[in-house]
Amino acid sequence: MELRVYIIGKVTGEDRAICEAKFAAAEKKLRALGIKTVINPLKLGIPTTWTYEQEMDLCLQVVREQANAIFLIPDWVNSDGAMREWHHAFNHNYQIYDENDDEKIVGYLNHSGKWVDTSAHEHP
Repeated sequence: MELRVYIIGKVTGEDRAICEAKFAAAEKKLRALGIKTVINPLKLGIPTTWTYEQEMDLCLQVVREQANAIFLIPDWVNSDGAMREWHHAFNHNYQIYDENDDEKIVGYLNHSGKWVDTSAHEHP
């Protein structure tokens, strides 16, 4: 199965340039590891006129409909919105990665779709 990774981190209250830089760095890292589908929420085209709840509704919709994994930027724990996104991913068994999981990600990509079906060999 192809990984479709949504990046999670603190956005609200952050300096925009710093926020864009940290999400861009996460996106670049994930692409360099071989992930083709990386979803950067700062690139969703959210209008500046939207309320926080409208923004979160869209972000959660994207997590639900387009992602099957998340990547946590270290400051995610300081964000209510990021916690909501994480909660959905955790409760729906998404792959969850952070900045220390390079080997785990590469291992998943190298074996994705290549696992041997051992169900016929299961013991009663």
